[in-house]
Amino acid sequence: MLCLLLGRAYDQIRNSICYPKLNVKICATHSGVTVGEDGATHQMLEDLGLMRGLPNMKVMCTSDDTETRWAIEEISKFEGPVYLRLCRLATPVIYGENQKFEIGKGIQIGDGQDATVFATGVVVSEAIKAKEELEKQGINIRVVDIHTIKPIDRELIIKCAKETKKLISIEDHSVINGLGTAIADVLIEEYPTKLIKMGIKDEFGRSGKAIELLEHYKLTSKDIINCVINK
Repeated sequence: MLCLLLGRAYDQIRNSICYPKLNVKICATHSGVTVGEDGATHQMLEDLGLMRGLPNMKVMCTSDDTETRWAIEEISKFEGPVYLRLCRLATPVIYGENQKFEIGKGIQIGDGQDATVFATGVVVSEAIKAKEELEKQGINIRVVDIHTIKPIDRELIIKCAKETKKLISIEDHSVINGLGTAIADVLIEEYPTKLIKMGIKDEFGRSGKAIELLEHYKLTSKDIINCVINK
């Protein structure tokens, strides 16, 4: 299924899948601006928010081939609706086969104290690149791969908020109702602090090369580094 079709099928997903809590898994590809040349009409930037708002729906977004395989294996064991967001762009392999994976539990990469970058999907690799580059400058951050947007890992978010000086979220999705909003919901209730949200700012996408669009919308490792140092 293509992510762009969620809008057309939203009523059916809400009333025919989530309401009766049917065992349906939706694995949707072509998400975010990294769809590329197909342009705004095919770049679904609101899907995480749409799915996150549905009762009974679990929402996931994976970052590489290995994590996607783990996610599919795990959701096949779970009874109930799941939305799994997949990207079109080829991404680097991040994880080895021995990495522990659990629905609802984020994966922390590093334990720096200067900042936490919460990332999901295609931009997790960009966050890791930023982490490696910042280490050369004596700045130590941690990257948290939030592969499960709902239910989100509240415990890990609060832990990072208490242990690091700055919190940043990044997603190839609208900053409205996506990963950043889900994290902010936790912080507001549990540990109020500033969160910088990186993502698509209340606008549609546009046609272009996937990598160039990440640069245009300031979703690259360079932009993360700038955010850590200057914001």
